[in-house]
Amino acid sequence: MLAQHPNLELITGITSLVAYPSKETASVTARFRDDTGFYDVFNTAAFLPNASTPANFYHKSRLVPGVEKVPPLLTKLIANIDLGGTVGSYGSQEERTVFRSPTDSALWVGPLICYESVYGDFVAEYVKNGATLLGIITNDGWWSDSPGHEQHLQYATLRAIEARRAIARSANTGISAFINQKGEITTQTDWWVPAASRATVQLNSELTFYVRHGDLIGPTMQVLAGLLLGFTLVRRFTGPKTI
Repeated sequence: MLAQHPNLELITGITSLVAYPSKETASVTARFRDDTGFYDVFNTAAFLPNASTPANFYHKSRLVPGVEKVPPLLTKLIANIDLGGTVGSYGSQEERTVFRSPTDSALWVGPLICYESVYGDFVAEYVKNGATLLGIITNDGWWSDSPGHEQHLQYATLRAIEARRAIARSANTGISAFINQKGEITTQTDWWVPAASRATVQLNSELTFYVRHGDLIGPTMQVLAGLLLGFTLVRRFTGPKTI
C-alpha cells in the first residue's frame, strides 16, 4: 500500500512481540514459552513513513488495570492454569515517543493508545517532547453500545484544550473524529459504522500553562482541605469549653 501511495504516512495499531536472549535480560513483565523463550507482548503504535524508511514504534505506557496490567503475584498464581491463551501483563515503555514526519518538519505526532487519552498530565509529556499534533488510536468495542465510548471521545476534547493541540482520533470500533485546538469536534463518524474521514488540522508548537506546570488545581485543593481539617481539629480541642 505504501509503495502504491508514496506520499502516504501511516500510523496504525499492532500487537508486537520482543524476544529476550535470556532470563537475565528479560523485563519484569516478560512471559515464557518453551518454544519461544522469554518475550514481551506490547500494545503498539507503528509509524510507517514510506516504503523505504524503517518503521518507528511506540509501546503503550499507561496500561489498563486487570486487562493489560496484572499484579505479579496474581500472574504467578494463574501462570500454570490453561486459559486458552497467554496470561500476564503487557510490556510498556517509560518515554513518550513522538513520531516525526520525514516530509514535513512541523509535523510531530504524539501517538496516544486508547486509555492513555484519559490522563491530562500523561498527554502533556508528548507535547513537551515536541508533539504538534495528537493522534489517538483506540478500540472502543469493549464498551458495547453504552455511554462509555461517547465519554471516551469527550475526554479527547479536554486534552485538546489543555494542550492546545488538534487531535485526529481513529476508533476502529468507536467514534472517529477530528478535534480542533479549542476542543470542538469538527468531524466525526457514527459508532460501529465502517467509514473513512479526512480533514485539515492546524499544528501548534507553543506550550500552554497546563503543559508547563501541570494540574495545579487538584493538589492545591488537597492542601487547602488538609489545612482546613487541621484548623478545625485545633479549634475543637483548644477552643473555649462550655459547661
